[in-house]
Amino acid sequence: MKVPSLFRIAKYQRFRIEPRYYDPVKEEIEERTNQIKRELVANGDEDVEYRSSRIAGAFKRGRSNSGGSATFMQLIIMMLLAFAIFGYIYLGNIALYIFATASTLLLYLKMRRII
Repeated sequence: MKVPSLFRIAKYQRFRIEPRYYDPVKEEIEERTNQIKRELVANGDEDVEYRSSRIAGAFKRGRSNSGGSATFMQLIIMMLLAFAIFGYIYLGNIALYIFATASTLLLYLKMRRII
């Protein structure tokens, strides 16, 4: 018989992990689709892996084209800011007027899609 106590004694605990969202039907469907894809590739249909909806393809195409212009624009903005800071130190307010004019011109050209 156990003697009553005021202190709680730690008990050994087992580590049990139970998967939260196990769906055997979904797993079977994925296995079957992978098997069908392997069979189609074996038969010579090379475009099976890259078939997707038209929207996903459009997003992929749009993402690849916009990489260079953003980097170029960031470089131009950093150069303008650096020239504005050093120009203000050496020339004073005239450099700020030149910076305002150049940034306005850059914004105009960006809106017109020239740059």
